[in-house]
Amino acid sequence: MGIQQGWHLIDRDCLDYTLVDDGAQKQVRFEIARTAEAVHVCLRLLIFSIALFALSAVGAWAQVVADRQPPKVELFGGYSYMRAITRFSGTPTNLHGASFSTALYLHHWIGIVGDVGVYHAADIANQFSLTVSSYQLGPRLRFSNRTHFTPYGQFLLGGGHAGGTLYTSSLGFGLAPIGANNSFLFTAGGGLDYRLNRRIGMRIVQAEYLRSEFLNGSIVGHQQNNFRLSTGIVFKFGKNE
Repeated sequence: MGIQQGWHLIDRDCLDYTLVDDGAQKQVRFEIARTAEAVHVCLRLLIFSIALFALSAVGAWAQVVADRQPPKVELFGGYSYMRAITRFSGTPTNLHGASFSTALYLHHWIGIVGDVGVYHAADIANQFSLTVSSYQLGPRLRFSNRTHFTPYGQFLLGGGHAGGTLYTSSLGFGLAPIGANNSFLFTAGGGLDYRLNRRIGMRIVQAEYLRSEFLNGSIVGHQQNNFRLSTGIVFKFGKNE
């Protein structure tokens, strides 16, 4: 049988061990040093370890809270697709463009949104172009939660402008162009944002019904029922207390 004594690496005065080898198996027996000085060393070591762990935990918790605090202002910019009804044929056409918005939150869950966008189609009936712009304002409801995903809904009112050769060119012999014109717009819909970090997020999707009343050469009315999809980057500033 062999007996070996040593000290634990934590502190020579705090914990020692005895290794007993009887040939068949090895046993390790730990023993806490019993002197007053050793006890004080152990207590200081324990207090230091607890304090270090607590500071780390508080720092991590503070960072999580800060990251999850809803922002006061959000700036969005990205790609937008609109499926619209053209004046020329009354059939749907696809427009591509960009939209930008600014949201100012009065509370964690409610804010005011200003939205502008420009959308363009270059080959309508193989010869005409169409450009539509929009500018709207309205309320947004944001459903903040503990995840990285933030859904929201909004209702916007405003106006729009339609131009391009579809509106400025004659569509047939003896027909005068109707000309570029303005229209009342409203949109209703919502979207889903994903938080990348405290300052930047991704707008996974924003889907909206868009109603317009641009002149379209129809004798049955000038209403258009459009659909708009947007995606892009969200920049966040400030926080709601």
